[in-house]
Amino acid sequence: MSYCEIKSTLRELVRNELRNWNIVELLLMSLVLAAIVIITVITGGDSFMGIVSALTGIMYTLLAGKGKSSCYLFGVINSFLYGLIAFQSRIYGDMVLNWGYYLPMQFVGIFFWMRHYNPEKGEVRKRVLSWPLRGAGLLVTLVVWGAAALVLERFNARAPLLDSATTVLSIVAMVLSVMRCFEQWICWTLVNGISIFMWAQVYRESGNSIATLLMWGIFLLCGLYFAYCWHKDAEGKRG
Repeated sequence: MSYCEIKSTLRELVRNELRNWNIVELLLMSLVLAAIVIITVITGGDSFMGIVSALTGIMYTLLAGKGKSSCYLFGVINSFLYGLIAFQSRIYGDMVLNWGYYLPMQFVGIFFWMRHYNPEKGEVRKRVLSWPLRGAGLLVTLVVWGAAALVLERFNARAPLLDSATTVLSIVAMVLSVMRCFEQWICWTLVNGISIFMWAQVYRESGNSIATLLMWGIFLLCGLYFAYCWHKDAEGKRG
């Protein structure tokens, strides 16, 4: 493939990924990314790695919310860096989650989303789970959460109950994400709320990780917005 062909392919990819974004969404994305960098630099509350992790994490969330398969490329970077940050902060559940699960699942997500891509809308096809599947998923989640909390407590984790909750809910949310289900955003919203509380404690104790804390706050707002959008788009497509 020649340089011109590669350039044309990349241009077409970028064009497709920017389809169906309105001006408000593009403006908000730009402002959010700029705000994280500016606030972190002014306060001196995070490292370069923390800033990059936050920025790639936000890009992943925004692109996933718009149904763009390129979200998983940013997810690869974010999963690696966030796992390292979690390890340094002794939040071991998040470390194992990102390195042992999120990272390989990014490639699974790319594969499945590309298979269910809707070229007319320039995004992935969305769906909603049936009520029996929702009930079964909730039961399994509660059982696994209790078991994970006991394991993390034995490893002297900072907050085993909350750490295990974010870990288990994130596993479920990632599966739902790969399956293109609206319910992923319910799980992500719970994860985001708990994570804000956990990283606020880290920030109070050390004065570090401000970019990570801001990232989770933005995740929460984005999750609520995309939950509304996905439910509207996937309405009537239960399975």
